[in-house]
Amino acid sequence: MAYKDFVNDWRKGITRDVLFFYGAEDYLMDWAVKEIVNKYVDEDSRGLDVKRMDGTAVSAYEIMGEARAFSMFSERRVIIVKDYLPLYRKSGDPGADELLKFASEKQDTAVVIFLLESRYAGDLTAFAKKMIKAAGAYDFARLEKADLKSFINKRVHAGGKMLARRELEFLIDISGYYNRESTYTLTQMDADVGKIVKAAPGDQITAEDIEELLTGDSDKFTFNLVDAVVSGNRAKALAITETIINEEDGAIPVIALLTKQFEIMYDALELSQHGMSIWQMAKATGVNEFRFKRAWQAAGAYSLSRIRKLLTELYNIDRDIKRGDIDKDTALELFVMSAAPGR
Repeated sequence: MAYKDFVNDWRKGITRDVLFFYGAEDYLMDWAVKEIVNKYVDEDSRGLDVKRMDGTAVSAYEIMGEARAFSMFSERRVIIVKDYLPLYRKSGDPGADELLKFASEKQDTAVVIFLLESRYAGDLTAFAKKMIKAAGAYDFARLEKADLKSFINKRVHAGGKMLARRELEFLIDISGYYNRESTYTLTQMDADVGKIVKAAPGDQITAEDIEELLTGDSDKFTFNLVDAVVSGNRAKALAITETIINEEDGAIPVIALLTKQFEIMYDALELSQHGMSIWQMAKATGVNEFRFKRAWQAAGAYSLSRIRKLLTELYNIDRDIKRGDIDKDTALELFVMSAAPGR
């Protein structure tokens, strides 16, 4: 069952006594744990009646023992077992099978929560799959688009700001939340939205506010450099290059990002020949739509063969820098000089 199922079950009061939380979103799992603690344990008693156990070191018998202890102060105790080892690694815990039986039974004194961090979401063992069947299990996966929009809007409105639909889509896009293999989570989204709300000068958050705060310095340099090169503005391109060079090791990450950007530009030209929209091309390549759109716009100044040649230059630059055959700053300057359309 998913996050929405937990919300519905929790509101109806039908969640089980032993719970297993897993999935991609630690933020949502932590929220669910707080909801349970707030319901069952008085704030003044949490030092005694909320027990947090290290799942990498604790045994099944210790977990069950804690769960059977009575509370003198709260409605129920809450036992939180974080990253119980048999859920994601082979383990010799002799009580693991008995724990499965325990997980399927009603508990009178405590709510037991097995919390598996998102970094182990892809490592579920056979024991974990049995636990999913035995306990009240919920997969806290990435939010669906409508839920993510609601998540963002609530935080924006709580900060006294407004975010129009187009800018909301832009924020989601530039964050890369839905990118293939993305590591960007709700925890980061929550922090980034907080930064935008605080930093935006007006009541209405603009696309410029979002881009300024969510685009890293290396990305900004790369986007600006590609724009200058594509427009044929060599003076501006060289000025940006000098700024990059003046940063300690600044050329290295920018060369890597330039390579990635020209790879996306190549993909954009190739896929556009099949009549695909920007959204479809971004989805097919797993690239952030904001980054893809920037690359697609820049690619229009080149032919496929020209971009292929520039990519070969960038691959050779990377090889030569690693061999020590060329200085990284010189390599960046030479590439900028040669990359203008039509050269």
